[in-house]
Amino acid sequence: MIAAASVLCLTPEVSFAQGSGLGGFGTLGGVEPGGRYPSQEYYFALEMYRSGDLENAVDAFEAALRRTRRDINGRWIDSIPVYAMLAECYWQMGSVPQARENIDAAMQVAIRYRGWLNKVDWRSAVREGVQMSPPTGVWPAALAIKRVPTSDRIMFQSGQPLTEQTLIQGGVVEEPNLRAMDIIEIMRGLAIASYRRRIILGPLSEQDNFVNELAESTNVGGLPQPVAQTMSGALHAAARYAAHDDKRAFPEASKSALSSGGAHPLSAIALLVQASVLAESDNAEGSLAAALACVNVAAALEQPELIGEAMQLAAGVASEKEANVVRTAADTAANAMVRKSRLAAVHCFVASADAAIKSRDYAAATLSIGHAKSLSDRRDVLQPRIDAYGAYVAAKLAAGRGEAFGMKSSSVVDKAYGSMRTFAQQHRVRNRTLVSMPSTYQFALLSQSLGTRIGGSTSDAVLDYYTSDPPPALWRRDPVDAMTFLTIDRSAALAMRLAIAAEQTDGDKVLVRTDTLLAERFSQTLPLAGRVAHVRGLASAEDQTLSDDQRNFRNQGPAEFKQLRQMVLDNAKLTPATVNDSLVEKLGQQQESLATLIAFSRGSLPRLAPPRVDEKAPIQGLPKRTALVTFAFSGSRLFTTFSLNGKTQVWTNNNTSRLPAMIGSVLRSIGVGKTRGSRLPEDNAWRKDAAALLKFLFPEASSFAGTDIDDLVIVPDGPLWYLPFDILPIDGEDAEFLGDKISIRYAATPGLALRPAPIRQKKKAVGIAASRFFAPRDLEINTAITQSIVDAAAGSILLPVAEMPPTTMLGIVLDSLIVAAPGVMDTSNPFAMSVLPYEAGKPNAALGAWLQFPSQVPTTIALAGFRSQAESPRLGDGRELFMTLCALHVAGVDDVLISRWAVGGESSAIVLREFSQELPFSGMVDAWRRARMVLRRTDLDPLTEPLLAHADKDLENVTGEEPLFWSGYLLSSPIDLNAAAKQ
Repeated sequence: MIAAASVLCLTPEVSFAQGSGLGGFGTLGGVEPGGRYPSQEYYFALEMYRSGDLENAVDAFEAALRRTRRDINGRWIDSIPVYAMLAECYWQMGSVPQARENIDAAMQVAIRYRGWLNKVDWRSAVREGVQMSPPTGVWPAALAIKRVPTSDRIMFQSGQPLTEQTLIQGGVVEEPNLRAMDIIEIMRGLAIASYRRRIILGPLSEQDNFVNELAESTNVGGLPQPVAQTMSGALHAAARYAAHDDKRAFPEASKSALSSGGAHPLSAIALLVQASVLAESDNAEGSLAAALACVNVAAALEQPELIGEAMQLAAGVASEKEANVVRTAADTAANAMVRKSRLAAVHCFVASADAAIKSRDYAAATLSIGHAKSLSDRRDVLQPRIDAYGAYVAAKLAAGRGEAFGMKSSSVVDKAYGSMRTFAQQHRVRNRTLVSMPSTYQFALLSQSLGTRIGGSTSDAVLDYYTSDPPPALWRRDPVDAMTFLTIDRSAALAMRLAIAAEQTDGDKVLVRTDTLLAERFSQTLPLAGRVAHVRGLASAEDQTLSDDQRNFRNQGPAEFKQLRQMVLDNAKLTPATVNDSLVEKLGQQQESLATLIAFSRGSLPRLAPPRVDEKAPIQGLPKRTALVTFAFSGSRLFTTFSLNGKTQVWTNNNTSRLPAMIGSVLRSIGVGKTRGSRLPEDNAWRKDAAALLKFLFPEASSFAGTDIDDLVIVPDGPLWYLPFDILPIDGEDAEFLGDKISIRYAATPGLALRPAPIRQKKKAVGIAASRFFAPRDLEINTAITQSIVDAAAGSILLPVAEMPPTTMLGIVLDSLIVAAPGVMDTSNPFAMSVLPYEAGKPNAALGAWLQFPSQVPTTIALAGFRSQAESPRLGDGRELFMTLCALHVAGVDDVLISRWAVGGESSAIVLREFSQELPFSGMVDAWRRARMVLRRTDLDPLTEPLLAHADKDLENVTGEEPLFWSGYLLSSPIDLNAAAKQ
C-alpha cells in the first residue's frame, strides 16, 4: 500500500473510479444487477422535452444529471445522453453557448473513457426471437419500417484489477465492474451531440482538434456482431460530421443507416447526417429522400425530436415540384404527433407551411401556420427556436398574400419579421440575453480568434466565407440563421479582409474589398440587409446595365420575378394624366409584396443596392486619363487606392487621429461653420494647411502635376466627405487648385462610380422647389430670385404644381430636379428625410419612398441647401452625405449635386440660374462646371449673402472666387463607361 501511495503521488494523471455494489476501492469489483444507467429520471425528462415544455425539461435533465455516477475522474458515461439532451433543450430555447457547453461536456466524458465501446457485451444488444409491437399513432410509411429489437440493458464491463502495473500506467484507473446499461441510448445521445455541434460551429469545426479526437475515440473496428458494427458506424459517422469530415461521414452514415434491412436506434440520426451532408452539396440531390426517410424512421423508433428537424431540412431542399410531397408528409406527421410530441407537431406544421408557400399554396400554408400557432401558444409549450422559424414562414406567407415591408404603417410582414429578428438578435430567457443563432456565435468566436492579427490565406478564406452571402446549405437548413448571417454586423470582418489585402499590396483586391465594405454599410440599413432593394434593382434595370449572370438570373428566376419585371415595364407606360396617389399606392402594394416575397426566398441574389465592382476586373471600365481614388477607414488606419491606366496602387496611413482636425482647420479657415469674427479669410494662409492635407493623403502628390489626368473620381470615407478636394493645391501652397486642373466628381462607393448609366428618354423640363433660401428675411426678394431661376430655364416648372404626379413619380414629367431649401438628415432615421420641402412629413415624400415601387424619379437632382456636419464644431463621419447619395442612386437617380454646407443668398442664385438653363442640354457635369465658373468670376454684394457674418458686411471686394461660396458643392456622377469602350 505504501508503494501504491508513492506511485499516486508521482503520477497526477492517475484517477480512480468509485466502487459500487460489491466493489469499492481496493476490492475485486462486482456486479450491479439492479442499477439503471442512465437513471429513470433521464427518461422522464426526455418525455417532458418531447412534449415541448422546455423550461421544465431543463430542470428535469438537471435533476437527472445529479443522479449520474461521479468519481474522482468526473462524471461517467451515463451522463453523456443527459448532457446531449440538455444541449438540445438549450438549443431549442435559444441559448447556443449553453448548448455547446453541454455538448462539449458529453464529448469530454466520451474521450476521457476512450475505448468504452470495446467493453460492451454486444451479444446482448439484440433480443433474439422478440417480436416488436408496432408503434402507435404513426402513419403507414412509418409503420412499414422494420425495427431491430435492441435491448436497453446491455452488460458493460469497466475497470481492471488494481495492480502496481496498472497504477504505473496512469490514465483512468477503475476497479472491475459489470453493469447493465442502456448503452445504445448513450451512443444515440453522443451522436445527437455530435450532429448539433456541427450545426452550432459550422465551418469553424473543420480544424477543431477536440472533435477530431472524439471521432478517433469512437472509431472501433472489429466488432463481431453486425448490429454493433452498424451502430458504432452510425456514431462514428456523426462524429466525422461534427469534425466537418463530410467525405468520410457520408459513406459511413449511408452504410450504417440500417442493419440487415432494419432500423436500429441510431438509424434516424445516421439518416439525418446523410441528408445534411447532401444538403451541403451543390445541388442537394438525394437530401430530400434521406430527410423524409429520417422522418419515417424516427417516428417508427419513437424519436420524435428528430422528426421536425428532418422535416425542416426537407422543406428547405425540396424544389417547387417536390414541395407538395413535403407539405403532405409534414401535415401527416404533424397530425400524428399532436398527442405524442408537441415539439415535433409544431415543427412539422411550420415546415408544412414553408413547403406550401414554395408550391404557392397559400391557403394550405395559412391553415398549417395557424395550427402551429395554436399549439405553440399553449401555456405548457415553450419552443422559441421553432417559433422563430414560424415567424419567418409567417412573414413569407404574408408577402405571398399581398403584404410588404415598410409601407405606410406596420404590416404583418414587419411584425412577423420583427419577431424573428428579436429571437435572432435580442433573445432573452429569464431576463438573460442569449446568443441564439449559430451565425452570431460563430462571428463572436471568429472575432476572438482573429483579434487584431492579420492572418494568412487560411484566415482570409475563413473571412471570405463570413463576409459573403450565406451559402446555399445554410438557406436550405435554416433560413432564420441565413437571415441572421446576412444582417449581422460584419464590419470588423470586412475591415480585416481589407487589411489582409493591403498587407499583400494587391491594389485590385483592396479596391474590391473597399467597395464591399462601403456598400455593406448602406445595404445593412435596408430591410433584409438590402435583399428587397436588390430585387427592385434587378427588376428595374435595363438589360445593357446588367451582367450576363444577372440577366440570366432575372430571366430564369422564379415566376414572381417575371411577373414583377412585367409590372415595372408597365410602370414606364404610365402618363401624368393616369397617375394619382391611389394608383401609386395600389401598384406599390402589389409590386412591393412580390419583391418582399422574392427577398424572403432562399438563396443569394445579385447585389445591386448599391451595385458592386467586378471582382475579377474591377477597373476594366475605367477610361484612360480618368483616375479613381478610394478611401476606407479602419480604426486609426486609412487605406487608399489610386487607379489609373489599368493599374491600381495602394498605400496605408497608419495614424489618422489628427486628420479630422486638419480637415476642420481648413474648413474653418475658409469660413465654414465659423462663429466668431469674419467668415471670409483675410489672407491665403489656409492654403498651407490645404497643401499639407494633400501631401498627407497622397504621399506622391506631385504626380498630379506631372500626370495627364482629365477626370478624377473620389470615393471618400469618414471625415473626408467634408473635405473639398477641389481647393487642395496640387504642388505646394502657391500651386493651382486640384479642381482647376482636373475635373473632380465623387461617388459613395466604387461600384456606384463604375456602374453603367441607364439610357433614358430625356425630358427638357426642370423642376425647381425653393424655400426662403436666397433672401431669408425678405419674402418678396426671395420670391423674385426664385422666379428668375425658373425663367432662366426654358420649360422649367416651379414646384409645387397641382397637376404634378406624386413625388415618387416625378420622373414621368421632368428629368431634372433642383431643391433650393435647407435640408438636414437625421442619421438615426435616414430614410425619413423629405426630398422636397413642401411635402415634409408625408410618407410618399420621404427618401425611403423613393426606394420603393412604383417610382420614376428624375435623372438628375441638385440639393443646393443640404447641410452636413461640416458646419458642426466637431466633424462627423460623413454618414449623412453617404446615405443620401447611396439612397438617391439606388432609387434610380443618375447624377446628384449636393452641398456640404448651405450657402443661400445671391451667390447660390447665380450658380443655380446658370446651372438650370444649361442642365437640360449639356447634362449635370458640364452644366455644373460652367455654373461654378460663372460664380467664381462674379462680384458679390456682402449684404445679399446670409452666410456672411456681420464683420464681413463692410468688405468692398467680395467675389465668388471665395471657396466658401462654391467649394461646398459635391457632384456625384458615374463615369462615362462608353468612353472607355471606344478607347
